[in-house]
Amino acid sequence: MRNLKIYFILLLIAGFSIKGKSQAVEMKLSLKEALVKASENNWEINRAKAEGRVAKAEFRQTNSVFLPIVNLSHSGVVTNDPLSSFGFKLKQEIATQADFNPLLLNDPGQTKNFNTKIEVQQPLINIDGIYGRRAANAKMQAVDYKTERTINFTKFEVKKAYYQLELAQEAVSVLQLSKKAAAEALQVTENNLAQGFVQEADLLSAKVRVLELNNQLADASNNQKSAGEFLAYLLGLDINVVIVTTDYLEKKPSLLNGLEQDFQIENRSDLNAYRKSVEARESMLKSERMQFLPRLNAFGAYEWNDDKLFGTSANNYMIGASLSWNLFSGYKNIGKVQKAKAELKISELNFAEYLSKNSMEIQSAKRNLKVAYDKIELSKLAKEQAEEALRIRTNRYKQGLEKTTDILYSETVSMARNLDYINSLYNYHVAVFQLELLLEKELQ
Repeated sequence: MRNLKIYFILLLIAGFSIKGKSQAVEMKLSLKEALVKASENNWEINRAKAEGRVAKAEFRQTNSVFLPIVNLSHSGVVTNDPLSSFGFKLKQEIATQADFNPLLLNDPGQTKNFNTKIEVQQPLINIDGIYGRRAANAKMQAVDYKTERTINFTKFEVKKAYYQLELAQEAVSVLQLSKKAAAEALQVTENNLAQGFVQEADLLSAKVRVLELNNQLADASNNQKSAGEFLAYLLGLDINVVIVTTDYLEKKPSLLNGLEQDFQIENRSDLNAYRKSVEARESMLKSERMQFLPRLNAFGAYEWNDDKLFGTSANNYMIGASLSWNLFSGYKNIGKVQKAKAELKISELNFAEYLSKNSMEIQSAKRNLKVAYDKIELSKLAKEQAEEALRIRTNRYKQGLEKTTDILYSETVSMARNLDYINSLYNYHVAVFQLELLLEKELQ
C-alpha cells in the first residue's frame, strides 16, 4: 500500500514536470523581426518616448507667456461688518438714502452677498518668459534627438544580443560534435584495450576527456539560456520564451574599401541632442538676464453681486494694466545669471569633449573592423587544418597507428579552432554594428 502511494506521488510529480515543460513557448525570430519587436516593446525605448511626452508637455506650459489666464469664481458672504455691509449694498445696487442713517451705518445688522466673478490676466511684454519658452523648445527637441539615439543604441544592443544567442547555439553544436567524437574515441580505446593495443592510462584519458566535454557542454547550454533570456528582455518578452534565431553567423563581404572616406556625423542624433542642450542653456542665460527688464501685463474682471445664490441683479467691470520692474532682489537675479552662464560653459565643454571622443572612437572602430575581418580567414584556415588533422589521426587511431593522447589532442585543437572561427564571425558582426552605431548609417 505504501509503495502504491509512492507510485502515485511520482506520477503526479512527473505530470507537473511534463505540464511545465509543455508551457515553454518557442519563438523563431529573424534579426529584422527582433528589431521590430524591440521598437515596440523595449523598456528603454518606451521610457525615452515617455520622457519625450514630458518635454512636450513642459513646452506647452510656456504658452502662458502669450495666452491669458481666465478664472471663474463664486463666493458667498454673511457679515455685520459696517464697512463691508455698506460696500455690498453698493455692489448690489440697493443702497438708499435711509442707509446713510448713522445708526444703520454703525449697526447695519446681517448682510448677505453672493459674488460671481470672471478674471482675465493677459501677458503683454515678458521678455524673460519668451526666452524661457525658447529654452523649453530646445530642450524638447534635445529630448526627441535623445529618443532617436536611444532607439539606435537599442538596435545595436539587440543586434549584438541576437548574434550572441546564435554564437551560443553554435558553440553548443560544436561541443556536441566534439563530445560525439570523444565518445567514439573512447569506444575505440576500449576496443584497443581489449585487444592489448593500449594501456589503462589511455582509457582513463579518454574518459576524462568525455567528462570535460560534458562539463563544457553544460556551461555552453547555460550560456545559451542566459543569452536567450537577455535577448527576450531587450525585446520586452517574457524571459521564459525560448527564442530560436533564424539568421546565421556568416562571413559578409568586406566593407573595408568603403571606410577610407571621411564620414560626416554632424547630423547624428546624439550630437544634435548636445547642440540643442547648448542652445537651451543659451536661451536660459538670456532669460535670466531679461529678468532685469520691466514686465507689462493687462488684467480685467467682470462680476455680478446679489443677495441670492447665483444671483445677477447687479454687475460691474474693471480693466487695467500693470507695469512692474524688479530693481533689486537681494542679489538673487544676479546669482541666477552667473549660474546660467557657468552651466552654459559646462555644456559647451561637454559637447567639445564628446565630439573629440567620438572622432577617436570612429577611427578605433574602423581599425577593429579590419582586424575582425582578417581574423575570419585566419581562423577559418586554422579550423579546416585542425579538422583535417583530426580526420587523419582518427583513421590512423582506429588502425592502432596513433596514440590516445594524440587523438585527444587533435580533437581538443579541432574544437578550439571551431570555436575560434564562430567567435571571429561574431566579432566581425559586432564590429560592423559598432561602426554603424557611431555613423548612424547602414553599412551592409
